[in-house]
Amino acid sequence: MQNPWLIFLIVLALLIIAGLAFYAGKLLWLLQQQSKQRKQLAAKQQQQQLQNQRYVEQSIYTICKAVDAGQCELSEGALRVWVLLTRLPEQQQGPLATDYPGIFQMYQTVKDMPTHQARKQQSKQATLAQDKQRLQAEQTLAPQIMSDTSKLLQRFKPA
Repeated sequence: MQNPWLIFLIVLALLIIAGLAFYAGKLLWLLQQQSKQRKQLAAKQQQQQLQNQRYVEQSIYTICKAVDAGQCELSEGALRVWVLLTRLPEQQQGPLATDYPGIFQMYQTVKDMPTHQARKQQSKQATLAQDKQRLQAEQTLAPQIMSDTSKLLQRFKPA
């Protein structure tokens, strides 16, 4: 007859091996689930980024159409378009200041001017001086801004 301890140890070893195999299988299954979730999340994030990019492009196009039609002041249009251009992915931006110099110069002129409540709270003289500076910049930069607007309309023309 064989030693009962030897049989006990063999059975115990088999149980330990089976338990470890089950645990390893469970960990592999969890890893696969986690990998699937990561891929789904990455796909969802990529879709959201693409949707945001389309929205930015559509907004740029709409503002440029309004500027081109004279429905939007050049300074306001340039300010809004510049901010939207900087929200594009870096690989799509390019050298914005050299590609759209009129919009860039107008943005540089008006970016620090107060708006809304801050504009109302400042003195009338300060508001008039800023308006004069803004209107003078609009007049000077108008041909360049309109050229930049035309370029942007072509670039972001809907399919």
